[in-house]
Amino acid sequence: MKPNRFAAIILAAGLSRRMGQFKPLLLIGGETITDRVASLFLENGVDVILVTGWQGNSLIDGIKSRDITVVENPDYKKDMFSSVRVGISRLQPAHQAFFVMPVDIPLVRAATIKRILDVATEHPGKIIQPVFRGTRGHPPLIPSSLVPVIMDWRKSGGLKAVLRAHSEALIEVMVPDENILLDADNRDDFTAHLERFRHYEIPSDCECAALMDIAGTPDNVQRHCRKVAEVAIGIAESLIAAGQNVNVGMVRAASVLHDITKGHQEHASSGGWLLKASGFEKVGAIVAAHTDLKAGESAESLESKIVFLADKFVRDEEIVSIRERYRSAMEKYVAIPEVAGKILKWESHCLMVKEEIEKLLGHSLDEIVFKQPSE
Repeated sequence: MKPNRFAAIILAAGLSRRMGQFKPLLLIGGETITDRVASLFLENGVDVILVTGWQGNSLIDGIKSRDITVVENPDYKKDMFSSVRVGISRLQPAHQAFFVMPVDIPLVRAATIKRILDVATEHPGKIIQPVFRGTRGHPPLIPSSLVPVIMDWRKSGGLKAVLRAHSEALIEVMVPDENILLDADNRDDFTAHLERFRHYEIPSDCECAALMDIAGTPDNVQRHCRKVAEVAIGIAESLIAAGQNVNVGMVRAASVLHDITKGHQEHASSGGWLLKASGFEKVGAIVAAHTDLKAGESAESLESKIVFLADKFVRDEEIVSIRERYRSAMEKYVAIPEVAGKILKWESHCLMVKEEIEKLLGHSLDEIVFKQPSE
């Protein structure tokens, strides 16, 4: 098979001393972390070179059979840099650049790899490294022009030192992916990874903040979003108490991010697109619908309806009634019949959704919303 433009060297040769069991065959989501990391690259059209060492035969027997290159590092006890060099030795002339990825960083998002590849296409010959809120992480993408330097490197510091010596070629790429910083070095780390995986489709609080950094969301909009989240979480928890199945984490993230691209044309759809492109498709779908949710449509999730309503209860940072929210909008556009007619239609839809939620609750939504604590 003809090689792709990019390759990924996955380092899986270590002794797993601090883990207490063979790391490359640990399971997340029903697959080994080796398979998970390999898929991360293969799904992005990147060739995979897997470097084995300790228990290499067990590793090969324990992972999926697919079109990857496997190479053994006979000096795996020496250091990780020796595995990097063994992997580099299997690069093809067609490979313009290569990732270096330790196998114990298994939760990096496919969207992060795609973002790095997009930047590399725009800036060939550069070192591309993902950055989460000011901290560099894995995996770096290294141009093949540095292969001779790496192979001949005799100073201390390994690959980090090589990249540091060529920092003038570095491009940092901001990504909303905290997982670029997290390795599974020991059992506690891996337990934390398993917990993060349970909520993998939902951005963490830090990832929400990173998304807003990337989007350049103004401070006043962020304050509005936090107030909407406060209201939305209150509604979600009340629905759960009433016996409904609601993903509170999804509601929290979507409400915090619902106006992430406020000020852009069609900010709901552009915000939804940004989130989907960042690997948060379900949250993105809620954000995309938060301004134009069709009342009564069963296809819309309960989480979407909660965020839609919570946003209507908050004007700037003030909690107001639905009727007050639309009354003030009507006063602004009363002289423009076409817009005023749309406002009346939107209000009618919103009240229908509110009534639907109240039927599930068994009481007025206002009782919940106006009990929200003031900041």
